[in-house]
Parts: sequence; structure tokens; C-alpha cells
Amino acid sequence: MSSMFTSELKEGMVTLTDTYSTKGQLVLPKDTIITKSIINKLVANSVLFVEISDEVADTDIGLDLMSEFIVDTEAITKTKEYKTFKRRYERNIEIMSEHFNDIVHKNAPAEVDTMLANAMNIIESTDSPLSIFTMMSTLKNYDDSTFNHSLNVALICNIFGQWLNLSSEQIELLTACGLFHDVGKLLIPEHIIKKPGKLTPEEYALVKTHTQQGYDLLKKRKADLHIQYSALMHHEKCDGTGYPLSLAGDQIDWCAQIVAIADIYEAMTAKRVYREAMSPFTVISNFEEDGLKKYNPRYLLTFLERVVNSYMNCKVKLSNGEEGDIVYINRVSLSKPMVKTGNTFIDLSKQSHLSIESIL
Repeated sequence: MSSMFTSELKEGMVTLTDTYSTKGQLVLPKDTIITKSIINKLVANSVLFVEISDEVADTDIGLDLMSEFIVDTEAITKTKEYKTFKRRYERNIEIMSEHFNDIVHKNAPAEVDTMLANAMNIIESTDSPLSIFTMMSTLKNYDDSTFNHSLNVALICNIFGQWLNLSSEQIELLTACGLFHDVGKLLIPEHIIKKPGKLTPEEYALVKTHTQQGYDLLKKRKADLHIQYSALMHHEKCDGTGYPLSLAGDQIDWCAQIVAIADIYEAMTAKRVYREAMSPFTVISNFEEDGLKKYNPRYLLTFLERVVNSYMNCKVKLSNGEEGDIVYINRVSLSKPMVKTGNTFIDLSKQSHLSIESIL
């Protein structure tokens, strides 16, 4: 580890810590790989020193692209890291499909350790937690089955646990909770789960039973209590407005509280048969409006800030059709960063009529 002048930085170096401007604004998250544009950004923000890791990035696998979080699907899908991730991801979906159906229909035991090991194998194929978000974004066109959703939630939970500085054992438990949280949906008729139109009140009431059914199923299979509770409680809200038990605050299992946030984020940013995927910033805006009442603020604020920071330098399209790069995060209004379009800087926190429509 060493502290280096910005003028001495070389492409391929990796930041050891978060880098902040003199005003306390995050400029680069840790584990960012230095590129020419990154150096220019540091200079523009008057950053004189950067803590650099002893490690050197393997730019052969395209992580220089991912470090800037510019989601260029075509470029990402050509990297070795992505190909390994995709191969393990697809294999995991096959295994999950077979195993979950055996649990539901053949009274098979819940092999949590085996399923967890497969999920961790995917995670270990990446070089940084945030690259998982980048690569998952290229898989959003996959059939949005319960298996895809559950695996994505598990991967998000794993990253989330790291952001919360949980122990390795807690992170693995949380990952398993994400994997099994929606197993009860396999007991709901598929034509209802995948219905393209609005559910009838009767159909919605039936879908809501998946939490209790998942809990009952996992309880019979003697899964860890936190995994059982995550299936039961991931639709509970801290203000008592959730289901199935209308629990509030600390009545909700801590794992379930975290899974609930990951579940909502993944569901809203994924394409559905009845709607297109939402922009992450639209989802973050929704969380900001009433999320602090419904979700544990400690968990939610950490999640939102880290997700938003992951989009620094990302190219975006605004609601007025303009395109630009995110150059500054407004901590008071995370869904409204500053965007540079050409030579113009647009502070979205002061432009109520503008928002980020999509990530480019």
C-alpha cells in the first residue's frame, strides 16, 4: 500500500480505499482500477493523493471497463470474467430448478450447503463485488423465473452483507436466505405468477400465501431458522404494513429485513412480463420517498448509498432525452446526482422535472 500523487498514477493501478474530494464527496470507490479518464476525474476534483493497493489489475479481462461502471453490454460479454460468470450462473439456474422442484414435489431435503456452495462459486468467479452488479445487468433479458430472481437476490445479499461489514459466516447465511426466500412461489400456479396483466384480488391473495407456504416447507425440511424466517417475513415492513403477520421493527428477523430490500430492488430493476425494467435511480427514488418507514434505516441507507456510488462515471439518459455522465453524488438526494452533458453540469436535485430514465 502507498499514498501516491495523482500526477504519478498509472493505468492499471487499483485504489485501496474510497477516495474523497476536499469537500468530502466520494470521487472513487475502493477497488477502482485507474484509467486515463479516472485520472482526469481526480484532477478535476482537485484530488492530490490516492491510496493505491499493491495489487495490479488484470486488464486482460476487461475490469478497467467495469471499474468505471459504464455498462457496455457488448464489451462486457466479451471478457473472460463475464464468460465464466455466465457459464456458472446458467449452470446454477439448472441446479436450482431441479433441486427446488425436488423439495416441493418429491419431499426432498433442502440441501442448503450444496446450493450455497454453487452460489459462492459464481461470486468467486468475479474480482470485485461491484462487478457482479455490472454483469447481472447484462442478464436482465433472461426469463424472469423464480429461480433467476432468487439467485439474483442471493448475489445482491452477498454484496450487501459485505457492505454491512458482516462476518463471513453471516454473509454466507444471508446469501442462503436470498436463495430460498421465494421457494413458496413454486407452490403457486405458474399461470398466476407469470400473468401479464393485473392480478385479480383473489389471485393476489393467493400469491401472498407464498411466504407462509415457503416457511412451512423449509420448516419441515429443518432449514436454518433465519432461512425459514426470510421466506416467511421478506414482505413484512418495519411500520407494520407488510404481510403475512403485520410484524414491525425488531419483530422481523434481521436476515429477512435485508432480504426484503434486495428482493424489492432486484424485482423492480428486472424486466417483467407486464412491464419494462425500471432504472436503478427510479427505484432508489421510490425507496427515498417512504423507504425509511418501511425498511430498517441502517440497512437501507447503506444499500442505497453504495449502489448509487457504484454508478459514478456511468453514462445515463435523462427524461428529456439528453445523455451524459454522472459526475457527483448528492448524499441528501441519492436519486438526483449531478450529470455532465457536453460542457453543461445538471444538478438533478435542483431540477424537479428531470430524472434519470435509464443507464446506457
